[in-house]
Amino acid sequence: MKRRQLIELVGAGLVALPLRAAAQAPPFAPIGVFSELPLTNPAAASSRQIFSEVLQQNGWMEGRNLAFIDRAAEGRRERYPTFAGELIALNPNVIVTFGSETTATVRDRTSTIPIVMIGPGDPVGAGFVASLSGPGGNVTGVSSQLTDIAAKNLQFIKELRPNASRVAMFWRRDNASERLGKANLEAAAQGLGLTFEAIPVMTDAELEVALSALSKAPPDALIVTAAPPATLHGQEIAAFAIEHRVLTVASFPIMAHAGLLMSLGPHGEEMNRRAAAIVVKILNGAKPADIPVEQPTRFQLVVNLKTAKALGLTIPPAILSRADEVIE
Repeated sequence: MKRRQLIELVGAGLVALPLRAAAQAPPFAPIGVFSELPLTNPAAASSRQIFSEVLQQNGWMEGRNLAFIDRAAEGRRERYPTFAGELIALNPNVIVTFGSETTATVRDRTSTIPIVMIGPGDPVGAGFVASLSGPGGNVTGVSSQLTDIAAKNLQFIKELRPNASRVAMFWRRDNASERLGKANLEAAAQGLGLTFEAIPVMTDAELEVALSALSKAPPDALIVTAAPPATLHGQEIAAFAIEHRVLTVASFPIMAHAGLLMSLGPHGEEMNRRAAAIVVKILNGAKPADIPVEQPTRFQLVVNLKTAKALGLTIPPAILSRADEVIE
């Protein structure tokens, strides 16, 4: 689709762009943004702010020479194919995807539009790139490395509850990174003498069924996925865990702030800034195939002491001393 057609869509209200920019029709760079979370979610809003800051620092300003085209699935997986198709039809300069499933959905539908992914735990294992140093196609971005640190969650659980014997995990069957993370956790659990149960949770209904089943036989700990539907129901999961004295571990701070016991994962701001810098390179003419996939260098450990108190749990000083944030 040509830029003139895109500007016509702007005028029709199908793409968000300031009226002044649409009327003057200046040269601008459309960027597609495909998010799993609602745009009003604190994590999504923070990401947008960071992207805008980095792009503006490099001469790309929304409304002047830049336009964001947003599609937010809001945890509804049935929207993925439609939204991916809509973004591709608008032929943006680049599409930013959050998570493995959005990346896979867009990648499967275009081999020409650059894709900057944020968050897949193992982009090589998931088949998104040929290698981290040489992606070789139209996909690059920033990995979360979550598949590599998955076993660390089990170590924390054993530190907090040495007699733990059973650990459950919510995961998504269609998520390539979570399949790899699940395999790593299964192997690590066996080494620690833990019984490991992986429970598929793809929809709100499946989450409700899973929590109901676990309430009848609560595990010692629950590892929570880093994406919807779990991330949209953090408070509900936290309430369940406190009621049944279940330790909860997640991958991103928003879950610890929602009431889960702790989270361990890559530093979100760092990931977004590095991904935005990659977008700048592409807007300036670089090819995704030549831009190495970056890995996080900073990880955040967040501990919720309010939840620990509700569980009757004392957090060992060794864990507290490592925490980047303690919620009191």
